[in-house]
Amino acid sequence: MLPFPRYTARLYYSDNLLYKARSVVSKIGSDYVELNATVAYPEGGGQESDTGTLALPDGNVIRFIHVRKMYGQRANIPGFPDIQLGGIIEHVIHPEDIQYLAALQVDDEVQTNIDTMRRAQLSLSHTASHLLYLGVGKIRPDAIAWTLGCHIRPDGARFDFGVGSRFTPDEVLAIEQIANDFVARGSAVTTRAHPDHIEARYWQCEDNLIPCGGTHIGNTAPIGRISVRRKSMGSGKERLSCQFDNARFDTASFHAGDGATLRGEQGHE
Repeated sequence: MLPFPRYTARLYYSDNLLYKARSVVSKIGSDYVELNATVAYPEGGGQESDTGTLALPDGNVIRFIHVRKMYGQRANIPGFPDIQLGGIIEHVIHPEDIQYLAALQVDDEVQTNIDTMRRAQLSLSHTASHLLYLGVGKIRPDAIAWTLGCHIRPDGARFDFGVGSRFTPDEVLAIEQIANDFVARGSAVTTRAHPDHIEARYWQCEDNLIPCGGTHIGNTAPIGRISVRRKSMGSGKERLSCQFDNARFDTASFHAGDGATLRGEQGHE
């Protein structure tokens, strides 16, 4: 299969603190705008998408309520069985703002701004979810091979597992303790690209390396105390969810530098 003929550059991978950028309109749909580059993270890997605004050439500012990846291709990279590379990213417009798309044209320049609080919450939540997952790997390694899915929200995260036996209360407490030990140590968190493709990425904390293309915070300490809960989803299916009511969300780092002048760089014109 040939690659899709258009591509949206993922600016959040080249600079994870970028919160706004200028780019060019590639396509306009009935309720979405496709750009040639974006700072907005699309839904993927269980993580909900960014939301934000597009500033149009006519002065109107319209809201996007969802961001989605389209027309990617299977990577065939060992360790990344489900990842889709390439393709484009669509910004779904709020129904009340769709009327303003009539004045927009392909090749117009727009400025994308993301909701930085939502990004900070999702990044913290995604990092916390990995700490939960590391706990499961130590206490119930049998469950890791039967991970059914996950959901990363601004206020929490959960994993579903297909297991032959339920998580016991003692196991849940042990998993929770492992996750909170990472928080207490204030461990550094890093992300990096696979050498063959920038979109195939790794998350690392201490000696733990996990394939993950989501957004993350740089240290475990701001997560605060993690609370882990178990729920039965029926025969052979268990859900573990985590919350972090004392988390410290930092949006100031997004505004430490202004990355607004990206058009013209890396072929984004």
